[in-house]
Formats: sequence, C-alpha cells, structure tokens
Amino acid sequence: MTPLLGAGHLVSRARERIPLAASGSTALAVDSVALIVTSALSALTGIAFWTLAARLIPPHQLGVETAVLSLMTTAGAIAASGPGNALTAMIPASDATGRRERLVEGVGVVGVVALVAGLIAGVVGALTIGESAFPAMLLITGGSMILAFFAFKDTVLTALSAARRLPALNLGISVFKAGALPIAVMLTLPMGAVTSSLVAAVIGISVVAWMAPSLINRHLPSEDSLRAHKRGALLSFSLRDGTASLVSMGALLAAPFLTTWLAGPVQGAMLALMLPVAQGLDFVSTGAAMALTKHLPTSDRPDGVIRRMWWISEAAVIGLAVVLVLIAAPLLFGLFGDGYDHETLWLTLAVLCLGSMLRVSFVIWAAVLRASLATRTLLVTNVAASVLTVPVLVLSIIAWGAVGAAVGACFGSLVLGLAGVIGLTRGTTSFVAGTGSQ
Repeated sequence: MTPLLGAGHLVSRARERIPLAASGSTALAVDSVALIVTSALSALTGIAFWTLAARLIPPHQLGVETAVLSLMTTAGAIAASGPGNALTAMIPASDATGRRERLVEGVGVVGVVALVAGLIAGVVGALTIGESAFPAMLLITGGSMILAFFAFKDTVLTALSAARRLPALNLGISVFKAGALPIAVMLTLPMGAVTSSLVAAVIGISVVAWMAPSLINRHLPSEDSLRAHKRGALLSFSLRDGTASLVSMGALLAAPFLTTWLAGPVQGAMLALMLPVAQGLDFVSTGAAMALTKHLPTSDRPDGVIRRMWWISEAAVIGLAVVLVLIAAPLLFGLFGDGYDHETLWLTLAVLCLGSMLRVSFVIWAAVLRASLATRTLLVTNVAASVLTVPVLVLSIIAWGAVGAAVGACFGSLVLGLAGVIGLTRGTTSFVAGTGSQ
C-alpha cells in the first residue's frame, strides 16, 4: 500500500465488516458537480447580497447586523453539522425504513441542539452587542433554529440522492433574499439584512420538507450494501461530529461577532463582507467532501476516489483563490461605497483565501472519517487544533481587527491542514482497530 492509500485503508477495512456495492463513480461525479455548483452559486449570490447590503446599510449598523447573523449562523451550523453529516454517511446504505428513522432522529437532534445553542448565542448577543437585551435574545434564539434547519436541508437532499436539485433551489432562495433586502430597508424593518435572510431560509426549509417524503424510496441500495445502525448511533455520531465542528469551525463562523465586539462594528462589517467571497473556496472543498462521504460507504475502489477528490479540490481552490484576490477583489471593492478601507479588505481576503487553500486536505480527510463513522478521531483532532487556534484568533483580532481575524483563521487552517495531510497519507489507528461511532 502506498502512503497516499492510508486514508482509503480506513474505508477498505470497513469492507471487511460491511459488504459494498459496485462503485458509483458517475453518481459521485454528478453529486460532486451539483454540490460544487450549488456552493459557487451560494458564494456569488452571497457576495451580491452583502454588496447590496453595504450600499444600503451604514457600516456601523451593518457591523451590528453581521454580528447578530454570525451568532445565529454559528449556533445553527453547530446544531446542523453533526446530524447532517450523520445522515450523509448513514442513509445511502439504509433501507426505506431505516431512512425514515434516521430522518426523524436527525430532525429531533437538530431542533433540540439548535434551541440550546440558540439560547446561549442569544444570551451572549444580548450582553455584548448593545441592542435591546430581551428582544435580541429572542431574535438570535429563533434565528439560530431557522438557520440550523436551513443548513440541514442541504444534507437531507444530498443523503437522499437529490443533490442535483440544490443549485436551482438555493439560487431561487438567494435571489429572493437579495430582492427582499431593499424592501426591508425601504420599509425600515429592524435589521433588514437579518430579516430578509430569515424569511428566505424559512421558504427553503418549507420546500425541502415538502420534497423529502417522496425521495425516501428512491435509489435504494442493493441488499448486499445495506448497513444496519444501532439505535442511538445517529445521536452518538451527531454529538461527536457536532462537537468537532464546534471546535473546528465555530471560531471562524463567530469571527464577525468577535471582531465587532473586540475591534468595533466597522472592522466586523469588513470581515463579514470578505467572508462570503473566501467561503466560495471552502464551498468547493466541502461540496466535494460531502459527496465523498455519501459515496465511500458503497464504493469498491475508495483509494482512487479519495486521491482524485483531494487533488481536484486542491487545484480548484488554488485556481479560484488567484482569480478572487487578483482580479475580482479590486472590482468588488468599488461597489461597496464609502466607509471601507480597501487595503484592509484586500489583506483580509488574501489571508482568508490562503487559509482555504491550507484547509483542503483536512476537509477531505474529515469526509473519509465520517464515511468510516470514525468521529472520535475527528473530535480529538479538532479539540487539539482548537486549543492552539482560539487564543491566536482572539489576540490577532485585538491587534489587527478584520485582518487579525483572517490571520487567526489561517493559523487554524494550517494546523488542521497538517493534520489532514498526515491522516490522508498514514491513515488512523483508531478506525483500523474498529472504534467507529457505533
């Protein structure tokens, strides 16, 4: 076995216990393209939305709104990531009954965790942002639950082999959100960017809730590919993976809030304006990783699949980063209007893009671990990385504002990226020993 095949060995060892179907390379390619296109559209429409917000909302107020959305997004992502990744790993190899059970369990876990995380985020926001305390807490708590289910919907459709429907769905939602923003500002609704985002999210959740029941019986696996899951396996997976996501991505998601709190609303607004641009790169690797998690459990050639997804994702992220930093950024900055320092915006974007490039190996390795149900390894890795990263992030924000937030995020990406390279080239002993989340 060559060193690069160490990560594939995780899934290969799983086949000793779990019969796998024939390789679905075409389905993997279709899902990967659909998820990457969805991500690209989300990035582009996100850039358009925040560019419009920068023109319509004063920098100080926009900083406050991005801080509120940052808290909601962080709490929602924490609640949705574990159950969503669990569904992506478990549903493809489950029968119709198992799929229904996993979906019900997933919805329940998302709802409970989103409520708890939203309440915590609401209290933090009420104490730090400076808005009316009780209304702010209610808004952040409710918004966290909405954005949790909004994030969860993508993994539901992906797990049910309907990822190709996501580009049109999310594009429509994004267009609606961008169209609702000027109306909200014109009507002087409180927090126009937040309001339009939440209304659009509710529409997206409703559409997927209507679609999901008809998809459960489609694309069922063959008998020899079925994988039974113990009761409570999804909860165990969700807790470990969700905690791993919290310590890995929580600080980055919360960075606009931290920057507004520690460096002022204008610095927070500049970071929030650059994050959707840089996240377009993250979406490329995470879209490929989500498709990888879905298809590895039923692949008979995991080593080659992992290798291809790793290098294709890395090349795509590097190429897009060069285009964003050197070509798109100068054109974009001119659309924001007055009140934003272009040098700060450019440095912030450049460092965030560097972080996205460094993080690709970890994103792919994490997909392999999730497909193998080896969430304990993922949790331990993320906790160790977070211990190193969070102090650097906080100190960097205090020192350099938006640029400092990007520096802290880039340092975290470097730590995780190194772990990903080691994991992909050497494999992990914990899964080989049979210690998955089950």
